[in-house]
Parts: sequence; structure tokens; C-alpha cells
Amino acid sequence: MVEKVKFITLGCKVNQYETQALKEKFLKYGFKIADKDPHLYVINTCAVTSKAYIKSKEAILKAQKENPQAKIAVVGCMVKDGWEELKKMDVDFILSPQEKHLLPEKILGKESEDGGIWSLKITHFFNQRAFVKIQDGCDNFCSFCEIPYFRGRSTSRPKEDVLEEIERLSLRHSEIVLCGINLALYGKERGEDLVSLIKDILKIKTLQRLRLSSLEPAYISDELLELFKNEKLCPHLHLPFQSGDDQILRLMNKKESVSLYKEIVKKARRINPLVSITCDIMVGFPYEEDRHFSNTVKFLEEIRPMRMHIFSFSARPHTVFENIKISKEMQIKTKERYKILKELTEKFSYEYKKKFLGKRLHMVVEEKKKDYVCGYTENYIRVYVKENLPLGEIVKVRIEKIEGPLVYGKVSR
Repeated sequence: MVEKVKFITLGCKVNQYETQALKEKFLKYGFKIADKDPHLYVINTCAVTSKAYIKSKEAILKAQKENPQAKIAVVGCMVKDGWEELKKMDVDFILSPQEKHLLPEKILGKESEDGGIWSLKITHFFNQRAFVKIQDGCDNFCSFCEIPYFRGRSTSRPKEDVLEEIERLSLRHSEIVLCGINLALYGKERGEDLVSLIKDILKIKTLQRLRLSSLEPAYISDELLELFKNEKLCPHLHLPFQSGDDQILRLMNKKESVSLYKEIVKKARRINPLVSITCDIMVGFPYEEDRHFSNTVKFLEEIRPMRMHIFSFSARPHTVFENIKISKEMQIKTKERYKILKELTEKFSYEYKKKFLGKRLHMVVEEKKKDYVCGYTENYIRVYVKENLPLGEIVKVRIEKIEGPLVYGKVSR
């Protein structure tokens, strides 16, 4: 008899939202959420890189070792590639991203009306900043990326559904983060767009602030950038650049050029000179030579993003580069390039944070760490404050000092 369920989540914000929604659905059926001695592990997996796939597999093996008597349910992106392997691992329930909403019914052996992936909803979120999934899938088919195979073509949540959930969540959460697999594609399949949705969200009276997760630059319009004039919309853009070289971008089947990247950042900074730019950069992409990498470094030196998520290329099934072999020489170069970018991001991050010394920002109090509380400001700087403050509140903080990657502030009353 399954009564107690433990959830383990790997990967993106969308996965974190889906896990929260599954927890709430399990609770409605009378299950209990428990970290100790569960009867069932639900492991929401990621497989966007080979490293993520391995981590997902390790999480399954760890759960089996931790409690051999418990049943294991695996959902998410690992399922498409790992079906046969999961069967050999004696996983009890295996559901793809398109089926995960049906997991409680599968466990109970119940027939249920399939409301589709948008039937998963939440009443609250485990963090003080609430993630809201509004889009799934991707139509881009970048040459290195397996996501369209995992999650299918782009599909969008009904606007009324999104507005209703945000109105409900904004009563309990001071920041809402819109997320999706390719967020900027919201509504495209039915003649709607992200801009009109954001405009309607910003009209919600109880909303304190709204943040957008990753946006593909190809779909960022001037009208979208103009929305950042609204104080409720956090001045923060996360852009998955991947490279700063046009030839590499073409090989990646990206829909943009370096000049477009620069233009978008320039326009965003014209609207708000202190907007925070964060990005994704890939190192070790096939055929990336020294000159290509040099162009990426020059591009980053010009853009100077506040934070970079740097990751190494890995060959993924169902992609153009599925069977490519990476030479030892390239593996060594990739590590060297990773190190160079890591040093760059530390330099840019410090430069950006330094601009705010002595200035006041607004921080969501997210968690307590010993004598400190910490959380993110509107422009995505994580700040530590040595004071006992209520979780979930937005407080005005004065930035006092920077020590390495850590930023310290004081409440400004």
C-alpha cells in the first residue's frame, strides 16, 4: 500500500513547478509527502545534457539503495531516451513529460479523464518566489538540443488559467516568475503572444513583482522590451546566447546573429541602464576553433553579463551531432575555455554589483542562513542581511559590501 511519497527533482524551473503540482495532486488523493521511509519515490528527471542524464540515473539508484522496498516512479525528460534502461533498472512506473500529470492515477490504478499537461496547477510554491509554468515544448530544433524530442512542439497554457493562478499565488508570494521551455513562444500556436499576457498580468492589483525566465533573443520585440518600463517587471533579462560567433550560431541552428544579441542588450540598457543581463554560453561545440572562441570572448567583453551559466557541449541522441566523437585535444581545450569564461564571469559579476554599493534595492526575503536572511533583488543580485526578517516580504536594502561572490546589505528604513 502506497501512502507516503518522496519527491526528487532535477533540472529546470519547469520541472520544479511540475513537481509542486504533482505533490498537490497526490495530496488530494490522500497521499502523504514524506522525506523518511517513503513507500514511493517520484523522481522528476532531466536529460538536457549527458551529465544531467547521469545525475538522474544516480538519483534513481540512490533511492533504490536508500529504501529497497519502496516503489520507484520516474517521470520527465530522461524517459524518452532511457525507457529500456529504466526497465532494466526495475523502475515501477515510467511516464514521459506528456504523461506525468497522470501519475497519481497510474499509482492507484484508476481511470481518469485526461485533462492534458495544463491540468497540473498549484495553489502555492515551496519557495518565496513562485514559479508559474505557462509554456511547454520547443519548435527551434537547435542542432545540439534534444528538448523538442523530449517535450514536443510548443504549446501554451490558456491565458485565463495563467491569470487566475497568478492572482491566487500573488496573495501568498511577493514575486512571480514566468517559466517555460521556450517562454517567448507563448501563444504563437494560437495567434497570441507573450506581450499581451504580460500586460494583463501587470494589471493584477495584488501582484508585487514579476520576473521572466529565459527568453530566446529571436523572439524579443521592441514592444516586449518597452514593458520593462513598468516597475512591477523585474529589470533582468536571461538570454541563452550559447556563442558569440556567427558561424558557430549557424552550426547550432540558432535563429539569431551576434549583431541581434548586441542590439537587444543595447535597447534593454537604453530603457534601463542598470538592467541585469544573464546568459547561457556553451564551450566545446563541434568545430569551435580558437578564432570562434576568441569572438565569443570579445562579444562577452562587450556585453559584460552579470552572470553566465557556462556548460560544455555533450552529444545528445536525436540531434545532428548524436554520433560525433570529441577528440582528447578538444576535451582539453574545452576545459581551458571553461576556465577562461569562469574568470570572466567573476570579473563581470563584481563590476556589475559594485555599481550598487551604497544604493538601495528591493530584496525578497527567501531563506534564513545562520544569523542572516538572504534573497534576490529585482535585478537578480543575491544579498545577505544580518537581521531577522519575515520570509516572503520585499524589503528595501542598502548594499554595503561585496566579498568575493557574496553581497551584504542592511535594511534601509
